[in-house]
Amino acid sequence: MKISVLLGAGLAVPTFLVAREVLSATMENQDLAKTYAMLAGLFACLVAAIVSARLFEPKRIVSEQTLDREQQIEAALDLARQPLGMGRLSDLDAAGREELRRLGLDEVFEEAERRLAAQAAPDGPQVDAVEPGAAR
Repeated sequence: MKISVLLGAGLAVPTFLVAREVLSATMENQDLAKTYAMLAGLFACLVAAIVSARLFEPKRIVSEQTLDREQQIEAALDLARQPLGMGRLSDLDAAGREELRRLGLDEVFEEAERRLAAQAAPDGPQVDAVEPGAAR
């Protein structure tokens, strides 16, 4: 990133300065000369951006795909398995709930919470332990 910025500045500034000197010396309209010099500097920025894009590949590749409901629930469960977890819908404020509803994710997270609760519950009916001598 730093190299790209330095490349952009190192290419654009000298290009602008040289173009301004050359065009100011050769053109009668100085305002137009400055404008063309600025365009030359902008073109140099574009060239620097293309060179940087070729030299430095992106660290992440973002892809967009549509997930069905079950895949969305699995993604929410994977999120819940992370060290910080997913949190609970009941902890969200009204704006957060509304945003999830607009995105169509409120039912996904509700189902994920239900599945997590089912996984956490022990199998079979719960039996309360009674201490000896305690009244029933």
